[in-house]
Amino acid sequence: MMNHRTIAQALRAGGPEVIEVNREDLAPLQKGEVLVRVKAAGLNHVDSLVRSGSYSFQFPFPYGVGVEGAGVIEDVGANVSLQAGYRVCWTGVFGSCANYVIANADMLTALPDELSFEVGASLAHAGLTAGGLARHWPLQKGSYAVVWGAAGAVGRLLVAFLAEHGVHVIGIASGHRVDVVLASGAVHAIDRTSRDVKQAVLAFTNQQKVAAVFDPVGAETFQTNLELIAPRGCLINYGQLSGSLPTIDLKQLMMTGSIFVTKYGPGGVSGATEMRTMIGAALSLASSRPVLIGSSRRFPLTRTADAYRAMDSGVTDKVLVLPDEPVH
Repeated sequence: MMNHRTIAQALRAGGPEVIEVNREDLAPLQKGEVLVRVKAAGLNHVDSLVRSGSYSFQFPFPYGVGVEGAGVIEDVGANVSLQAGYRVCWTGVFGSCANYVIANADMLTALPDELSFEVGASLAHAGLTAGGLARHWPLQKGSYAVVWGAAGAVGRLLVAFLAEHGVHVIGIASGHRVDVVLASGAVHAIDRTSRDVKQAVLAFTNQQKVAAVFDPVGAETFQTNLELIAPRGCLINYGQLSGSLPTIDLKQLMMTGSIFVTKYGPGGVSGATEMRTMIGAALSLASSRPVLIGSSRRFPLTRTADAYRAMDSGVTDKVLVLPDEPVH
């Protein structure tokens, strides 16, 4: 077993400038743990929120950054059924921006041979989020739902999951990315940069409001969302790209039609078995529908801080850290 690793660490609360790449010892494997050689790590916006030190979930500094990745099992501890050489992917494992990671075997999902490590590191977190969202507010077959950010990693998979259950999805994206939304399974796609979203949604539905809105944007779209939801429908927020949601006015919800508002988060999935099932479902979908994979931007491990700067700048590609990538 390797006795050391190279890892990107956040030394204190702050932006990407607080990230340094260091060398540290690896602890011996405990029961149920495996050592994985990381081939690709995926970055997510929640990483930056945690690193800010003000998020609801906090981690003591210094800590290894990144929670998502894919790689090959190198060694296993006691009571582990997996074997060295297995290809796996994961999310929820802190310190994934490293050349090696020690993880509980239950956190790992088998990565199909036809999917690359980069795909595994791009879809694990998104697949878990999309799978949890799709079942968070059960929708009847034939109902309408609006999905903001429908061309993103989570959005594409969420559109596909909902469409597979017979939900008519109206996806919101920007520019030519509406084509990806339609290819993912939406019945209609709206370019938010050229059309008024509320008017465009209601025009498509014949002025009927929708059963649910899935939104990672937050403050900027909140009022529009309330005006789109049918009585007893639900706004499912799962992000705050434009800022936190405003304080909820219960009277406003009543007057709008007794609608519901919920915020989806990590507590939406119970246990490792459920997590692996959702990630596996996303990988299966991607195997048959490559449009769900999307493009990526790659950085070597030594440039992890630059990788986070790119993600925070709003690039539409998935940002990956590749430990074996040569420094440019």
